[in-house]
Amino acid sequence: MKKNGIIKFLFIYIIAKAITLATGLSYNIFTKEFNLMKLIIDIAIWAFAYFIVNLVFSKLSIKQRKEVQ
Repeated sequence: MKKNGIIKFLFIYIIAKAITLATGLSYNIFTKEFNLMKLIIDIAIWAFAYFIVNLVFSKLSIKQRKEVQ
């Protein structure tokens, strides 16, 4: 279970970085001036990446459970 958590985080990070690089919407709250709109967009990108990865992992785990039975 912990391995899945680390793997999920790595996929989420890769997807979020790919989206920010493709769109140019990168925002770092610690080094840049506070901008609420950019912060919301950055959080939305991470939430979207989490949703996609979680959906794929849940579909794969359901498929694996059916194969075991």
